[in-house]
Amino acid sequence: MKSAPFEHHEPETVDEAVSLLESLNDPTILAGGQSLVPMLRFRLANPDVVVDINGIDSLDYLREEDGHLRIGALARHADVADSDVIDERYGSFADTAPLVADPQIRNRGTVVGSVAQADPKGDWGSVLLAHEGEVIAREPDGDRAIPADEFFLLPYDTTLGEDELITEVRVPVPGPNEGSAYHKLKRKTGDYAMAGVGVRLAFDDDDGTIESAGIGMTAVDITNARATDAEEHLEGERPSPDLFAEAGELAAEQSNPESDEHGGADYKARMVDVLTQRALGDAAERAGTVTVKRRVTQ
Repeated sequence: MKSAPFEHHEPETVDEAVSLLESLNDPTILAGGQSLVPMLRFRLANPDVVVDINGIDSLDYLREEDGHLRIGALARHADVADSDVIDERYGSFADTAPLVADPQIRNRGTVVGSVAQADPKGDWGSVLLAHEGEVIAREPDGDRAIPADEFFLLPYDTTLGEDELITEVRVPVPGPNEGSAYHKLKRKTGDYAMAGVGVRLAFDDDDGTIESAGIGMTAVDITNARATDAEEHLEGERPSPDLFAEAGELAAEQSNPESDEHGGADYKARMVDVLTQRALGDAAERAGTVTVKRRVTQ
């Protein structure tokens, strides 16, 4: 099957793209196209107008700048997987990139496109939440920063305006005693997550207690969601197997999975518990402050 006819635009600058979004009737943005193109092919999506941003070279970047890791709208999953900066300093990003689908999709699909898709089974939204990241959107009047906590509304629905273009996502550069990790359960290579957990831990320089914590969950609610109860339970405490076990239980309690052909809701909640403990252990070790033995097995 072929896609239905549509009008195709190829802007070369961000301003040109935003101008098109403002003037055209209900345009659809094409970046990596790994979700959109199959939907076009099977006519599950039938846009009248497509704005293809692949010609905007200024959006193809991944760099640390002004206290943030900044990932441009055309940076591919493979760019994250191949980055030395990511490998050295951003454990959760390094964990996540190789787990996204398969090599073909990682070579074309974009991190920003995945976030914009707002699929609750998508991995990057949870990582962004764990790091208290932001989505940067260009609108006709300029840029605005949307906290990740405020970005996701419903499955495939966000707070992004119709005339806004996401130019990048960004997270704060980690401190010296900070570590992060992402763990994901899936049936086989290329599958979406049955459950996933991203974790960030920052430790106090003086006493080794957890200064701040972030936990984002994948595929266990109607959007990527934070385990705020578990985060609060961790902060101010010294890391230990018992503490991480308690945090895992709290994350599982705050998750809201649904039973489907891949597993029951109780099983998925249990996996949130397990994955949270594992990710917390890895994050603590990567922070360079402590090695915490794990209590759980799968």
